[in-house]
Amino acid sequence: MDNQRLNTHDDFFKVAFSRERNVIDYFRSFFKEELVKKLDFSTLKLSNTSYVTPQLEEYFADVVWDCEYQTDGKKVPIKATFLFEHKSYVPKFPHLQLLRYMLQIWDECEKNQKPLIPVIPIIVYHNKEDRHWKYKPFADYFKGIDAELLHYIPHFDYQLTDLTRMTAEQIMAMNVGLLMNALLTLQFGAKEEYVIENIKTLILNVKNVETDEYLHSFFFAQLVYVLKNNELGGIIKKHIVQNYKNTVDMNAYDELIKEERAEASAIALEQGLEQGLEQGISKKELEVVTNILQSFPDWTDEKIADLVGSTIETVQSIRATLEL
Repeated sequence: MDNQRLNTHDDFFKVAFSRERNVIDYFRSFFKEELVKKLDFSTLKLSNTSYVTPQLEEYFADVVWDCEYQTDGKKVPIKATFLFEHKSYVPKFPHLQLLRYMLQIWDECEKNQKPLIPVIPIIVYHNKEDRHWKYKPFADYFKGIDAELLHYIPHFDYQLTDLTRMTAEQIMAMNVGLLMNALLTLQFGAKEEYVIENIKTLILNVKNVETDEYLHSFFFAQLVYVLKNNELGGIIKKHIVQNYKNTVDMNAYDELIKEERAEASAIALEQGLEQGLEQGISKKELEVVTNILQSFPDWTDEKIADLVGSTIETVQSIRATLEL
């Protein structure tokens, strides 16, 4: 199975930043006010084009937004590209990857005989080991240059949001609706201890899940993200699922945590593990599909396979093993 697909960082990032409200909140939270004032958010439109080539996909996942920028009485089209850095280490020369990415956009402009448009590259970075991203101008990578040579070195900046430098308290203090949930999940959703102790915080703003189409997809992506990246036991998982729909009543949560630690992690999973492995299903894939089947037995095999990045046959096989 595709390891990158199993990781789900990219998938959740794309869902989180495909919402207009989150993008507007991001700009207002992280960009200078002078720039934000010139952006016409009424023209904000999600692009259906990705500019990540096979050469770049090991570095980034992208979400691209088109918008108009007002300057000198004129409206200029721009692209705001949200790039999620998903490797376990910081690229040695991030400007090179960004330049390749921006050239893809400008090549597309040229191909379609359209004027070149400004590109605002935005990097959202997280790292489970909390290795910080050290930003420096492109010119700093060149040794022994002076002011004269500097004229011939490309200069451009990128907007960096280094989540490893942000505490949960700092993210929550932003008070920016669902963007807060997205940033918390990206930074802490794969850290089991935080998830167990702060699940209510992670899903604080998720309301009306059943009636809001975007929240529905956001919730599913967040749930799959947390289940795939943590070894959470059955009681906690079921409790999370049951209470998501009601904006969470966590009064008995501390007791459930204690009980969960003493419970068998998943009796049905143990029964099906040997059979699943014999069929060539990885242990991780078996765990994730089992967790979802136990929590949502009414979901179709096709829907679960799509969310997990598995095959319908695999889901059917695991469902049969669980006798659901």
